[in-house]
Amino acid sequence: MKYCISLLFAFLLSCTKDSPNSFTAQLPPETQTGANTFGCIINGQVFYPRDGTSSIFSPGGKGLKFWGDPSGNRQYNEFEIFNLQDGMPCSRMVIHMQNLHQIQLGEYIWQPSNFQNSIDGLMQNYVFAEIYDAASNSLNHYSSYENSDKVTITKYANDNTIISGNFSGKLRLINGTKEVEILGGRFDINKATLPL
Repeated sequence: MKYCISLLFAFLLSCTKDSPNSFTAQLPPETQTGANTFGCIINGQVFYPRDGTSSIFSPGGKGLKFWGDPSGNRQYNEFEIFNLQDGMPCSRMVIHMQNLHQIQLGEYIWQPSNFQNSIDGLMQNYVFAEIYDAASNSLNHYSSYENSDKVTITKYANDNTIISGNFSGKLRLINGTKEVEILGGRFDINKATLPL
């Protein structure tokens, strides 16, 4: 009897670990098809867009946005990525790329940010994020700094409708006392099909 219970327990444990229904967040594959994907690893956890929950009183919100200079001059473009479910490991990230329409393919070296985006942000390449800290149970503001790494655009097609690339680097806490590393960042968007 003891043997049967041990065998049953081992079977259930192996089924849980390998079950296709068990959920483990994974980075999306690196594609260049306009799949509207985004993901990276922050503090060993996968960060990806998560839409807000819709209800009668609230339409929710979209976890992935990509837009550009509202003046129409195309001086910059930004990714805004949100986790509108639980805010972990990050609740919001902004990736600002200066002159994307003019430069297109290539590297966008990170510089410091002022923790603002759109026309209130600095006119240079930067990243900032609100990252969850378990020790204080709070969100802390982190920013790129000079040469802390880069975004690489690997595909720019159809007048910036499809944009694909990768990124990695370090972000520093607003007071400069702590850093986090971003690994394996990748994105593949099609502006024509990305929900507004």
